[in-house]
Amino acid sequence: MTYRVPFETILQGLRERLDEEDLAEVCDLLIWRTPDNGAELLDVCEKWLRNGTAEEVSAALAVNGGIHFQTRDEREREMRAVAERFPQFRERVERILRDWDEKQKPRAVREVLQDGSPPSRVAYRYRITEERLRAWIDEYLRENPASDAPS
Repeated sequence: MTYRVPFETILQGLRERLDEEDLAEVCDLLIWRTPDNGAELLDVCEKWLRNGTAEEVSAALAVNGGIHFQTRDEREREMRAVAERFPQFRERVERILRDWDEKQKPRAVREVLQDGSPPSRVAYRYRITEERLRAWIDEYLRENPASDAPS
């Protein structure tokens, strides 16, 4: 007989025993090693971000680089709500959102301008709206008038 422990219980135990850096490392490994690719673990993190204590929120922000929720808009909405509930996380939340944009924006713009991918496909792949993608492209073209795509 196999006894199955809910990931929330496991994550609570890890949170109590590990610092955030080690917690992030263990959880990131679990994401890749569990049969559901960490879906249950990430669901716990999203639950904690929505309704958790400050300690649970801090742990959830450490897991998966703080990247949670299905779309960029949902992520921004939920993360800003975290910063409202727990002002001590405001700077961390802003950094997570900014770092994601800074990493994904040039890739998405390049896929449209250089690779010729349809904007609807690129927006879907990056889980952003086409409107946001168009804004990223317009911003890039304003800043780089002589260039077609980021390198």
